[in-house]
Amino acid sequence: MSGGGGVDLAGTPNVPRALAAVISARLATLAELETRLGAEDLYDLLEILAVDAHNRARLRALQE
Repeated sequence: MSGGGGVDLAGTPNVPRALAAVISARLATLAELETRLGAEDLYDLLEILAVDAHNRARLRALQE
C-alpha cells in the first residue's frame, strides 16, 4: 500500500478493508464486531467514518 508522499505503508491483507477501517478508527473493536454488532452496524460505522473524513477535509479547505 502506498501512502502520501511516496511512503510505503503496511496494509491488512488478512482483514477485510471495512473491518480494518472501523477498527483503526477505534469506532469498534474486533470483539464487538464479531459478537455484538452485525453487518448493518459495520456499514453504519463506515458511513460515519466517511462523513467525518469528508467534513474534516471541507473544514481544512476553508482554513486555507
